[in-house]
Amino acid sequence: MRDTKYRHVADLLRDSFTGLADGSRLPSEKELAKHYDVSLMTIRRAMEVLDTEGFVNRIVGSGTFVQRRIVAKGDVLTSFSEDMRMRGLEPSTRLIGFEIVPAADDVVRDLRLRSSEKVVAIERLRLADGLPMCLEVAHLPARFAQALESGDLNGSLHELLSASGTVILTGTRRIRAVSVGDRVATLLGLTGSEPALQIVQVFFDAQARPVERSSSLFRADRYEAFSRVRKADARKPVDAPTD
Repeated sequence: MRDTKYRHVADLLRDSFTGLADGSRLPSEKELAKHYDVSLMTIRRAMEVLDTEGFVNRIVGSGTFVQRRIVAKGDVLTSFSEDMRMRGLEPSTRLIGFEIVPAADDVVRDLRLRSSEKVVAIERLRLADGLPMCLEVAHLPARFAQALESGDLNGSLHELLSASGTVILTGTRRIRAVSVGDRVATLLGLTGSEPALQIVQVFFDAQARPVERSSSLFRADRYEAFSRVRKADARKPVDAPTD
């Protein structure tokens, strides 16, 4: 229980902060510790969890504030819809296009297709609490066309695939900063000079078969990637003392 107490407190804090406006100043750690009847160490570790998630912004000398910037953990596989709900945000989608097209070279490579094969191409604008977060283009083998076309494309593609018997278990992720054209900038509400964060992911089923390749352009001011790293010879990550 000692190892998980701060995570339980983090859940309580997240729930209590969810209804606050972006930028709202939060009570001090001492006030929170008194309110929840826990030690300062527990509160600090709980706030570190929320900070890592991107739910709060801790500014030395100023305090802690509610933040709606999304932080994606590099070692956790979630869909966009799951990611937003985990952070207390309401995901929504605007479907832009659904078609079956010849697979481009990068899609052929990542999905291990023959050069002559066709794929389902789905373009969607993804939003969090009604604000544009990313423009996503997903490609899947044509065998999934019927299951996708008959489902709700405004929700999670992973949930649609799971309902049809294909469960995604693993994936890869590549991230880089890119400039965007006028069309993408307009959809995301960017100025022409603002870069976007491109995240290309390939998802695999239980048999390690590639199922989906998605290329998403995220607003860099609302989204960032987080990974925990360690040296190759490190046996275990160093953690803070438990309460």
